[in-house]
Amino acid sequence: MMELSDFEVIEIKNTWKIPMADPSGSGQAILLKFFERYPHNKLKFQDFKDQSLDQLKTCPKFKAHASRIVRTFNEAINVLGTDYTDPALHEIFSKVAISHHKRGISKASYNELKEVILEIVVAVCEMNDCQKCAWEKLMETIYELISRPLIALKSEVGFLNILKFVCN
Repeated sequence: MMELSDFEVIEIKNTWKIPMADPSGSGQAILLKFFERYPHNKLKFQDFKDQSLDQLKTCPKFKAHASRIVRTFNEAINVLGTDYTDPALHEIFSKVAISHHKRGISKASYNELKEVILEIVVAVCEMNDCQKCAWEKLMETIYELISRPLIALKSEVGFLNILKFVCN
């Protein structure tokens, strides 16, 4: 994991207060921008795939999912700078990767989401270069933490498919 300095942790926590002032609205802004920029990702969400972006704004399931994204980030940001940062972040984002793998969410989709989250958080918080750099390091760390289980799951699935083929 990329090491964040104490200063970077403080900057992340201070800037995070701005989107956390409206977790639901922040999450919705992120997901709407994500689906607008990368519409193929919306197709992976059974509850959202047939709804327009305008319809999503009033969809309770969409709002709930958007809020979960922000709550997950809040949980992660709260453990930054603690003695248990690394294992806690690993646990948080491994769970995200495993639960989303079942729905076909790929590393590429997470990379696209990472870009959108950075863009929105940087803009909303009017970040300076130091703050932006800290957030980029955090997001790259999160992306790596999500990617590891996805690679393992993909390999396991591939291995199981090979076994099925060989045994039949």
